[in-house]
Amino acid sequence: MSDQTTPPDEGGRRRVAEAARRRPSSLTVLAVLIPLLTVLALALVRPAATPPASHSPSDAPLDRSTAVCPPRLPGADELRLGSAGLASGDLALRVGRDDDTEALVSGVASREERAPVVVNGAGDLAPGLVVSRSGAGSAVGCDEPAPERWFTGLGASAEHTSTLTLVNPDKGPAVADVTLWDGSGLVDVPALRGVRVPGGRSTSFDLSEVAPNRDALAARVLVSRGRLSSSVVDVLDPVGRDEPVREWLPGQAAPASTSYVVGVGATPSDRTLTLANPGDSEVRVELKLVSEESEFAPSGLEEVRLAPASVSELDLAGVLRGRTAEGVQAIRVEATGPVTAALRVRSAGDLAFSVAGSVVADETAVALPAGSKRVLVAGAGAGGVLLLQAWDADGKPVVRERRVEVAPATAARLRLPDEAVLAVVRLERTGAVVSLEVSDRGLSVLPLTQVTTTSQVPDVRPAQR
Repeated sequence: MSDQTTPPDEGGRRRVAEAARRRPSSLTVLAVLIPLLTVLALALVRPAATPPASHSPSDAPLDRSTAVCPPRLPGADELRLGSAGLASGDLALRVGRDDDTEALVSGVASREERAPVVVNGAGDLAPGLVVSRSGAGSAVGCDEPAPERWFTGLGASAEHTSTLTLVNPDKGPAVADVTLWDGSGLVDVPALRGVRVPGGRSTSFDLSEVAPNRDALAARVLVSRGRLSSSVVDVLDPVGRDEPVREWLPGQAAPASTSYVVGVGATPSDRTLTLANPGDSEVRVELKLVSEESEFAPSGLEEVRLAPASVSELDLAGVLRGRTAEGVQAIRVEATGPVTAALRVRSAGDLAFSVAGSVVADETAVALPAGSKRVLVAGAGAGGVLLLQAWDADGKPVVRERRVEVAPATAARLRLPDEAVLAVVRLERTGAVVSLEVSDRGLSVLPLTQVTTTSQVPDVRPAQR
């Protein structure tokens, strides 16, 4: 028997072939490696971010401002103008349809006009421009045009009516929609929808003619095109021998869940608080009185329930009378939803209104009408200091600097000299609601607002293709 064995060289070739078959080829390595490297490269590359379609406006120093004085009430012809920065220069005016100027000297000026007046300040006269109209027991602050304004406690009946006036301070037309609420809901008034006011003109609506109603009313003026300044004159003309009384009804910037109606009057009078709920849910309202010592809920004053989209009146004559009302300067309105509020104060031969005011963060100013004047402060968010300064018609200081501590849940009352025509109030470490109370043949209450020193500049860029 022969011994058959594999030659050595043949066995080596077989092992090499088997090893070659187990080792991947170069093409296989590349086929696997290239996709992996591609995925890794894509993972390291970040796609370009999509550029934003809009950009927020930026703040810039205020270089132009406008204040609009409504048409006069009988005897209320005096305009007082001022600059919180005590700047001097010429203000551009439009009186009715005529252009004019008024020179500020040491930050103050005054003149008499019967027609609506538009006051424009430029440069150093723009920040802190303040104007008021007053006379014969009435007074009103001349506000800047606002895209939205709320009025509470209007009337549209023979005995209680209100007149809404819209003034266009610009050359182009402006358009607004006026919404009314009464005790049961929205009021459909076609005449107040899409109101067009030509440039440089004004238009007025007597609510007793366009929307007759015996309920108390609330209104919202919403400007959809251009700029408009809105004002309301309220008239009470009771049946009998009593003479009708009238006064400007100040507006409110927006409904709020917590607000302060600062200024309740000091003499015995009828006081009616009007509350409006523009929302679609029932709201519960709790009222507290604010004195120089504390906030407290008087006995007999129950929680108020406001139905959706409704207006309600509350008689406070009994609450704001006697020892309970001693030292009371404001009413706190605490609600479970946003509401508006206004207090009507009626005494023999006089009418006054206080409304829920906006919070002053650090500084406010006011052109002071003639008569006895008091600055009222309530609703401080924290303990802080109030600084009061005032000047007379010659620009000389009559209150150099009065410092008063303010605290939460209290009110403060500061008397101003009768000769003062301009006042500046500064708040440190806190914000508060501030009003001016004026007595001159009648009571008037002017809510004060934050001094504006900056404007927003839109960010305009080329369109992205």
